[in-house]
Amino acid sequence: MKKIVYLFVMICMHHFLVAQSDAKSTSIVQQAIDAAGGKDKMMAIKTMTRKMEINMPFGTSESESYYKNGKYYAKSTMGGNVVMEQKYDGTRFSMNGMQGAQIIDDEKMVKRMSAQGKPFPVLDLQNEEITLKHDGTSKISGIECDKILSKDIDGNETTLFFDLKTHFLARMISKSEMQGTMVETTIDFKDYKMVDGLLFPHTMNLNTGQFQMEMKTTEIKLNADIKDSIFIID
Repeated sequence: MKKIVYLFVMICMHHFLVAQSDAKSTSIVQQAIDAAGGKDKMMAIKTMTRKMEINMPFGTSESESYYKNGKYYAKSTMGGNVVMEQKYDGTRFSMNGMQGAQIIDDEKMVKRMSAQGKPFPVLDLQNEEITLKHDGTSKISGIECDKILSKDIDGNETTLFFDLKTHFLARMISKSEMQGTMVETTIDFKDYKMVDGLLFPHTMNLNTGQFQMEMKTTEIKLNADIKDSIFIID
């Protein structure tokens, strides 16, 4: 009897958590997915490569990213030298750069960083572990946008702004803890272009409050052949 009561309570809690997302927010997210090309087309993409030019206050670098089955690899170079390398093998996350090498296996942190391995993170907003709340409208660079507050099961918070007319994601503000300090990161998404039937922002402006960078996409390839060995963490 106790097991039955426990199971009933857990089911009720599950439905309560799912029901927290309001209908307007879920509708806006669906509109954004449809405007970008649709869920079916996104789900058909198994691999992706992206090259970018990154302009920072101290110089310009180039980056290349690889996505395959939720795994992720990225490398940034400046003047031919590797300045940052990141890998996510589906279980662990590694970073190798000017400050040394580090392997991250903390479950919550890896889960948060694993989002980098998803070429279409907007699909995650339909995950029942994420709660969405519509919070009115705001203007982003003169564009009227729907404002949505997102919170996942681990308490990570993100604020998203979707263009009222195009339904494209215009801005994302995320909060995360890094080395005991809460960091707020703002990313503006612009210059959407079609690639094989799917829309991608080709300019992203990132601001952490400590530094800013402009990231311009120079190439995107979908369903390209990517070797599994690139994601291996030694």
